[in-house]
Amino acid sequence: MDETDYMILKLMRENARIPLSHISKEIGLSSPSIRDRIDKMENEGIILGYRPILDHKKLGLSITAFANVRLRYPNCCTDEFIEGIKEINEVVEGHYTDGEDDMLLKIVVRDTGHLREVLLRLNSMNSVTNSKSIISLSTPIRER
Repeated sequence: MDETDYMILKLMRENARIPLSHISKEIGLSSPSIRDRIDKMENEGIILGYRPILDHKKLGLSITAFANVRLRYPNCCTDEFIEGIKEINEVVEGHYTDGEDDMLLKIVVRDTGHLREVLLRLNSMNSVTNSKSIISLSTPIRER
């Protein structure tokens, strides 16, 4: 990775659909050279994929919440547990954490009743001992 690669990534983070010709003009390299660099970053696992950034509110999911989850050992960190979490469609992101709690989950739901249903489902999992949730009021900084 050099400065040029970082410049390419910066432009692509702003718009993953940016034409190679625009990157080429901005950076001063040919389009084939830009394509080679992007291919290399994909092959090395630096660029993991391309996906749309969804506006959950426009999809009827107006509440974003975060759940700090405490897990029961030793069956907490198994593939089976993670697959169970992935089956809860409202959970859009999950992180193992340090400290008192073991996992932080990002949840998007229609309303507080829907959040309650998701939390009941989460807390009924054998690996979960308890959870604490917080509701986001706004998102001034989006994924970058």
